[in-house]
Amino acid sequence: MSIQTIAIGGDGGSNFDIEFISDIGFRSGERVDAILLNGTRRGGKGGSEGVVLNLQADEYINQMKIWRSGDRIHGVELTTNFHKVDDAGKVIVNRKLFAGRTKGEQTNLFNIRVLGIGGRCGEELDKLRIRYIKDYVESSKEGTAQMAVIGVIPEGQIIETIETSRVNRMSASRVFMETVVSVEQTVESSGVMGEFTAKASQTFGMSATTQTEFSEQVETEITTSERKSYTPPVGTVGLQVVKMDIFKAADGTIWFFPTSESSIVNASVTGEPAITENLYDMTGALTLHLPYMSEQQEQSLGYDYFRSLPALV
Repeated sequence: MSIQTIAIGGDGGSNFDIEFISDIGFRSGERVDAILLNGTRRGGKGGSEGVVLNLQADEYINQMKIWRSGDRIHGVELTTNFHKVDDAGKVIVNRKLFAGRTKGEQTNLFNIRVLGIGGRCGEELDKLRIRYIKDYVESSKEGTAQMAVIGVIPEGQIIETIETSRVNRMSASRVFMETVVSVEQTVESSGVMGEFTAKASQTFGMSATTQTEFSEQVETEITTSERKSYTPPVGTVGLQVVKMDIFKAADGTIWFFPTSESSIVNASVTGEPAITENLYDMTGALTLHLPYMSEQQEQSLGYDYFRSLPALV
């Protein structure tokens, strides 16, 4: 799998950026006059407006056909991964959208996951730019609601924590994204990073289609978020913990996505360990701060894994 961008059409009009798709529709007649993308019309008022497709959770465009001649886009057909099945479990129809005419040269994009659409427009839709994962195979879910440590706050250290639940979880998502990049050496053009960014944009209602865009949007919201100070009580360290789902890509890459906002629990630096919940350590530093936990340490999916937590106070 790899991320690619294709441009179809002419150079008239002005550019509009590629953005993640929450809803999509078209205005069309003999050609495609405009695309209706996330509530904004890009193009002219010619033709008539068709159905707007609102993508649901975990729904994405997996096939596109585009017809054009010269600089004109005459027709667009797209299909999503969501479908209806009959009583025997056989797929009978996929969610589909068609606009315009099947006229001119045809471009087919099959076995894809569309990450975002942009292009050029003026009095009509001049160009479509489609960012997508080629030869896409959806990651399998390997675990749900697993506890993970994403930060350790040493005794006496003062930090600022984010109060807003949404931004808190966005920040945790960025930690997991950076973990995948660091450990698996995933680059921005890989299918895994595209899948992660798509899930993040859909979860948080963002327009990001790249790792860089996601990080920038998260940083913007963090900067303006309300915060409060925290320091671990004497004799404890703070563990920043979060629930996460575990995914495995077709190439074997393991990646994670938070299902809760993060919270901080206090762990005694000298207390007896108490089994509470299985735990992944994403920091690699847990036993440095809590040496007695090494007795519970294992390896799982390439990370330190503990079948117990220290006693919480």
